[in-house]
Amino acid sequence: MNTELMRKNEITVEDEDTSVFMYVLSSIYMYLFVVVLAMVMAIHSMVSNWEKDIVGSITVQIVPVEDEDKKVDTEKSQQEVNKVLQYMENVTGVKSVHLLDSQSIEKLMTPWLGNKVDISALPIPQLLDVQLDDSAELNYDEITRGLHKLTPNASIDNHRLWLNRLLKFANSLNTLALAVLIMVVVICAFSIYYSARTSLGINMDSIEILHIIGAHDDYIAGQYARSYGKIGFFSGIIGLMFAVPSIILISKYGISTGSGLLNGAGLSQLNWAIMLMTPLFAFLYAKYTAYYTVRKSLEKMC
Repeated sequence: MNTELMRKNEITVEDEDTSVFMYVLSSIYMYLFVVVLAMVMAIHSMVSNWEKDIVGSITVQIVPVEDEDKKVDTEKSQQEVNKVLQYMENVTGVKSVHLLDSQSIEKLMTPWLGNKVDISALPIPQLLDVQLDDSAELNYDEITRGLHKLTPNASIDNHRLWLNRLLKFANSLNTLALAVLIMVVVICAFSIYYSARTSLGINMDSIEILHIIGAHDDYIAGQYARSYGKIGFFSGIIGLMFAVPSIILISKYGISTGSGLLNGAGLSQLNWAIMLMTPLFAFLYAKYTAYYTVRKSLEKMC
């Protein structure tokens, strides 16, 4: 690839002004492309984590028992928790049941209530994290009836209703990001197309001389392909250099919000590897777009 980038062109495809314009424009395109690509992959990762962590589990909450003075009866509340815990452990399809401690519950509530609220002073229900077998199909109505026989203070949440709404929202974001990604690619193609056509008009005399001395359309198109491939490659590097810090800042901001939902929107090593390959993609895309643009244009001129 280095030989292609450094090979001398007989046609002046890009003058100084055009070169600067194309580098700036292409770098902006590549910046947007990498950022939006990261967004698409992060949303996909987030949805996968939601499905893995939430679909395979349910939550049972037990409201604390109050005495006649409207104060929490710790002993009776613990008895009800133990009964519900034992009941859920015997349900077919349940892999494990874990009682969340006060620190875990506080960690879950902090993003919603903030750090200034003393969560320990609130009558927070006890929570059971119930992990299910992969092929488990529970009868939630039957489980609910069984819980109510033990205590009216227990209820079950299978997460599916609000998870479906979240998935629809995430899929809408993903579709929007993909549309922006495609739009960037198409606009970039049009920019290369019109720039190459303009350059053909400017270099028509040189092209006619090359035709006279025996140069074929493939050779002339190759001259343009090398020039635009070089622009695409170095613009891809520039766009990537600006995009990576932006992605890191956005990622840190999302984590700093403390939302458990956004914490799953991470980028894997494979995702980063794909983004690091974008200069090569830009090189190939610009090269072959320019090649076929010039080739077809020359065929129409003959």
